Amino acid sequence: MSSTTTTSLGLKPYTPPPQTKEDLQWADLEGLDISLLDKPGGKEALAKQVLKFINTNVSRKEDTEDQKTDIVAYKGFFYVTNHGLTNEQVNRQYAIADALFELPLEEKLKYLCNSEVGDFRGYKPRSTGELSARDNDERYNIPKFTKEHEREHPQLIWDYYEEIKEFSLYIHNKILLPLLRLFAFVLEIDEESLVQIHRYEEKGLEYLRYMKYYPRSVEEDAKLGNLWAKGHTDYNTLTFLFHQPVAGLQVLQNPEDSTSWRYVKSEPGSIIVNIADALEFLSGGFLKSTVHRVVRPPPDQAEKPRLGLIYFARPEAAIRMEPLKSPLLQRMGIQVPEDHLKALEGVTTEEWARARIAKDHRFRTGIVNQPERDIFAGVPQKYYD
Repeated sequence: MSSTTTTSLGLKPYTPPPQTKEDLQWADLEGLDISLLDKPGGKEALAKQVLKFINTNVSRKEDTEDQKTDIVAYKGFFYVTNHGLTNEQVNRQYAIADALFELPLEEKLKYLCNSEVGDFRGYKPRSTGELSARDNDERYNIPKFTKEHEREHPQLIWDYYEEIKEFSLYIHNKILLPLLRLFAFVLEIDEESLVQIHRYEEKGLEYLRYMKYYPRSVEEDAKLGNLWAKGHTDYNTLTFLFHQPVAGLQVLQNPEDSTSWRYVKSEPGSIIVNIADALEFLSGGFLKSTVHRVVRPPPDQAEKPRLGLIYFARPEAAIRMEPLKSPLLQRMGIQVPEDHLKALEGVTTEEWARARIAKDHRFRTGIVNQPERDIFAGVPQKYYD
């Protein structure tokens, strides 16, 4: 299976832009060295680290200088280091992404995704005209390399298909699965429990994403509150964001404090990982799906496009949005509201994801004028303007 509509452009080497020199408020995130998982005592040490950042409280000053109230911080963002992928391998994927987005629009539109029904496989263009305020990025999503997802691609993708496949499989097998075993250990369940519902060969919409945000003028961004992507959570299990030094990604540390947005710094050799909706429900709310957004980059980077290389790991399509049985959760209690669990009885992680994608499509394309926060029977997505 191949496409014959275009010829390969060839790849220009990709060099990441320099880090910003602006003095920004950076989030203080933990780094998990997953090479420790292969060493004696490493799993236990990493589990303590996870428990520490998941349960960390932040102090907020109240009416008086000495009065403080502890608020549970949403610590679903962390770094993964010593993961085995080189900077050269990551930059090679960025080079493919860069070349892909340079293709003529009419060529890319041949591979349009069907986001209307919750399917993000293929190409999503950025919006134009009056709708450009809602959607300033273009994406190309490459799903799992299984028979279920056989589909047409631009010739450029076919030219580097085996490289993309090798990169994607490495993330799934060598980074995702070890982290799932670690989280299962933290939840005090069989270490293969989460792995067994993320089998690569089974039906499911896991994918690698190439993404590009386009710079806007100071005036355009000011009208939109300098937002490139509004505050939201992801709908999968874990999201892996590879090194991109154009600052703009922010995480909300405290959902009760709208001033607690902090920039997430991207460093060479590390992957930014965030917990998403499916893992929050599977863990009974113990592992939090964390709100994040993208804002206009600082002045010394504001004229640069922001390329993204992202991997979205998802449970298998038939897995339900319900907590796993866990001794930890038995002691601590389920932290997902009971009415949400009741409303989602029988709902699968794929149905949840497709509903969120489809409702995002309705807002992005102007079918509705406000984001639809109710996803299933009164269960909302976390969404912050």
